[in-house]
Amino acid sequence: MVLIEHLDHRDPSVAELIHGVLLLAYAQEAALLQVVHFAPLDQTADDVRASEACFFGAFKEGTLVGAVSFVPDDEPDQFLVTSLVVHPDHQREGTARVLMARVLALAGNFPTAVATAAQNAPALALYRDLGFVAYRFGTIGVESLPLVKLRRACSDATVQGSRN
Repeated sequence: MVLIEHLDHRDPSVAELIHGVLLLAYAQEAALLQVVHFAPLDQTADDVRASEACFFGAFKEGTLVGAVSFVPDDEPDQFLVTSLVVHPDHQREGTARVLMARVLALAGNFPTAVATAAQNAPALALYRDLGFVAYRFGTIGVESLPLVKLRRACSDATVQGSRN
């Protein structure tokens, strides 16, 4: 069973835990996308601590196995998921879905957006399954990695995992 808790990312030890999962998940994503320069891998524990985002963590048997962060988006009246990561050893167990359900429940009737690499099929499948629709496209980084920004119009309390 996954337990979702708010994380005090300003606490140095919590920031280190979050950073550890971020590094593992983003290294796996960089390999999946076959990119050498992947900006999320440049993030440090100090960057996590300094973030203005709200963080939630997924715990299994007391171990942090995933995290999600979100902020008010630059687009008005919308939230933006700034990161969603799951430890590679705990993927395909529903953790990302439960974390997203928490964000969507907190967003209520406000739209929620997320950006991901256009070739990140697992992430795109999850977001589409949760009702997100692509609405912006662009590139990022020295390798011009194609990105897609997706939006979900509002929360739905029936999202699987929202009760966890």
